[in-house]
Amino acid sequence: MRRIPVLPTMIVGLAVAAMVSLGIWQLHRATWKEGLLATYRAAAHAAPLYGLPAGLPIDKAAFRRAHILCRIAGVPTMIGGSNAKGETGFRNISGCILIDGRQIVADLGWSPVGVRPGLPATGQRIEGEGLLIPDEVLARRVLGDAPRVAPLLFVLDGGMPGLSASVPPSIETIPNNHRGYAVQWFLFAAVALVIYALALWKRNRAD
Repeated sequence: MRRIPVLPTMIVGLAVAAMVSLGIWQLHRATWKEGLLATYRAAAHAAPLYGLPAGLPIDKAAFRRAHILCRIAGVPTMIGGSNAKGETGFRNISGCILIDGRQIVADLGWSPVGVRPGLPATGQRIEGEGLLIPDEVLARRVLGDAPRVAPLLFVLDGGMPGLSASVPPSIETIPNNHRGYAVQWFLFAAVALVIYALALWKRNRAD
């Protein structure tokens, strides 16, 4: 019987250890995401905000109704989206500067394909009720490296004049697939061990 090869065994061992570590990390991520979603659900049932308090953590403002006053910053960006009827069109997104100088992103409303709505100009004040949604990706896309950015999307109820209401994202649409990813990594580790064990077995049988 041959001796177990040291270098291949070390490589497989390190690979399996890495896969198991990734699986454990995904389990920690699942616990974190579950806590975050619970915080979002609690915030969604909290009292509406008047303005956006400077000291309020983003996850405490997430999915919370608010009355916001801000001024348009820059040219609105049009991104694909649907209205409440499921019709395809565009959401009109703009940076918006709060009274204290912080910037958020505002969803001004939905417009159908082929229509060029009259959108508010830079510096124009907008005010209304709506829903605050955490969205770092959209904030980075619209505001770039602008100073004092709060990564929140304010979805206006009813939309601006000439626009329809956009459909705000739901907490239930936020994915939490981390436990599934953890299972995949553990399976990869198990498969790697089985394949290597079979390779050693065949090697020994050939002797």
